[in-house]
Amino acid sequence: MRRRTVLAAVAALAAGSGCSRVVGDDPVEVRVRRAGEAAVENADVYCPLSATFLEAHPALERVLSSATTAPDGEWVVTDVDRETGEALRADLRERCGQVGAVYRYDGDEYRVRVLVDGHTVQNRNSSASSEAIRRGRPQERT
Repeated sequence: MRRRTVLAAVAALAAGSGCSRVVGDDPVEVRVRRAGEAAVENADVYCPLSATFLEAHPALERVLSSATTAPDGEWVVTDVDRETGEALRADLRERCGQVGAVYRYDGDEYRVRVLVDGHTVQNRNSSASSEAIRRGRPQERT
């Protein structure tokens, strides 16, 4: 009986702290980094990201703002719920026509990636966390 009480308390605590949302909604990773010279020169599509577009996608705006000061080649990352990520991805496709575009924001060029279970999807957004996380290159994190 005591075990059930403890388990119920832990479950209630986890649900109250938002853990069930993060785990239950299968979070998606939104990654942004400044585009390198070669990516900018070889891009087929350049897509401007307006202030209005970013207002509709605050998680993307947050990681873009953080990426402006990140070292070259460093991804700025945030996790978002699946629904928000799908909405961002659809809006980016509609706005830019393709996913592999070089995105222009505030006078600079960026790459944007959306990862679901470690696989690139296109673009996802909305964060359970309040801040973007800077991470090194993917090969450095393994």
